[in-house]
Amino acid sequence: MSYRLLTPEEIEDLRAEMRDAGHWMKAEMARRRRERAETEASPPGAGSTESVQSPSPMSNGEASGSDQGDE
Repeated sequence: MSYRLLTPEEIEDLRAEMRDAGHWMKAEMARRRRERAETEASPPGAGSTESVQSPSPMSNGEASGSDQGDE
């Protein structure tokens, strides 16, 4: 297995991707907090017991950013 240094453009792309993922996670955590607060404030039996997971803003392939042939 070999490694290479990232280009300045790749580093900036990675930083932007991490920033976007951080913003998404903050919004998701806030949404879950609101949802939990609403569920806890409602009378017993009034809410759904199903858990819902929001889709991630990126797939694993997009997150890794690597091609299979690069390994």
